[in-house]
Amino acid sequence: MINAGMAILVMVAAAGGGLSLSKKEAVFEHDMRARFLLDGQALCKLKLPTPTRDFIDYNMPDNAYMTGIRLGTLSMKYAVTGAPEDRAAVSEAISALHLLCTVSGVPGLLARAVWPKDRPLADDGIWRDSACGRYRWRGDVSSDQVDGVMFGFSLAHALAADDAEKALIAADAAAMTDHILGNNLRIVDADGKATRWGNYTPAYVRRLERMNALLWLQALKVTHQVTGEDRFHALYRQYAVDEGYAELSVMARLLLNPTRPGAVNHSDDVLLFLAYENLLRLETDPALREHYLAGFRRMWAGSDKFPGVKPEANPIYAFLAAKYLDDDSGVAGAIDTLQWFPLDMKWNRNTIAAYARQFGFTCDPAPQSPEPEEGRPLPVDRRAKSWSAWVMDPYAPGEDRSVDAPIEYNGHDYLLGYWLGRYYGCIPAD
Repeated sequence: MINAGMAILVMVAAAGGGLSLSKKEAVFEHDMRARFLLDGQALCKLKLPTPTRDFIDYNMPDNAYMTGIRLGTLSMKYAVTGAPEDRAAVSEAISALHLLCTVSGVPGLLARAVWPKDRPLADDGIWRDSACGRYRWRGDVSSDQVDGVMFGFSLAHALAADDAEKALIAADAAAMTDHILGNNLRIVDADGKATRWGNYTPAYVRRLERMNALLWLQALKVTHQVTGEDRFHALYRQYAVDEGYAELSVMARLLLNPTRPGAVNHSDDVLLFLAYENLLRLETDPALREHYLAGFRRMWAGSDKFPGVKPEANPIYAFLAAKYLDDDSGVAGAIDTLQWFPLDMKWNRNTIAAYARQFGFTCDPAPQSPEPEEGRPLPVDRRAKSWSAWVMDPYAPGEDRSVDAPIEYNGHDYLLGYWLGRYYGCIPAD
């Protein structure tokens, strides 16, 4: 996947800053384990203490989504390294997802987040007590969360899980899919009401959100992968072919003017990536595979009127295009993005200073990237602080990141981009 010229580019890029790509991975992984994990559950956003709250709190709308991404990332990492500590981290993430899949007490109803009842909590959202009395869990789960969890389940089952963990993954995936099937393709919460963003019905996907056609096919495909049950394969074929979801999914990505604020939902692009990665890896039927390739090709290249995601230099899209579209034209820009990925997008100055001392690097907060052309995406080191570099609008003007914020974020986005590149062979070992 990577040629000699590209390898030279990687080494030059790594030498241009205070951190090589692999050392930056080590710093982000250390921080994740030190501050953003609860028994393997990936915590979203760390809220620093305030004059009225003397404890560290977390905003947790996307823990299930992020834990699924972490499991997928760790599975690719373990496939590359074979390291026992990476295998142990995979097991921890599988256990965390099992808790998220079962804590509600409603078979197949995923929780957005889980929190011990004996620890203080000031988060927003809908929180309920678990039947066992040990936890609170956050409800109103969405198709986003299911998408992230299925991404992690598929890669863990394929690359890293042992037999007992595969059985656990199979049970959880089947229960989650059966819950949606049993509620007429809706996610229904513990109160018996459909959640706001959990709709896979034909009327909804045809009229409003073709992306959910792709996400539902991913859920069925992964559930068949991990369970081996023929009924899930039959259901997958029913929706992909008879209901036309595979053909509908070609138009899953909205092609609008990305320079107009709010026109493009970039978080949906990440959801599409998670589904495409699984479907393109698993699907062997030429006709269905061509639908998924056509949809991703359209997302990547855009149209005559509006660009796709290719100009964004986003590692997860560029590496996926190199793997499945045989188009490595975005790899160099993606590697630049990882090299320029700014620590102060995630952390305040005192956190960066502490890690600089611990890991022995210097951090220059000034952008290392060239000035972008007007109307082009901003390089990652010229963007604002964000919980995810991949969901933020790359066309939006950046902010002054030197101002410390009352909230800090983990580096799951960098870790996903880095290990996807290593696993696909787009990034060599430093």
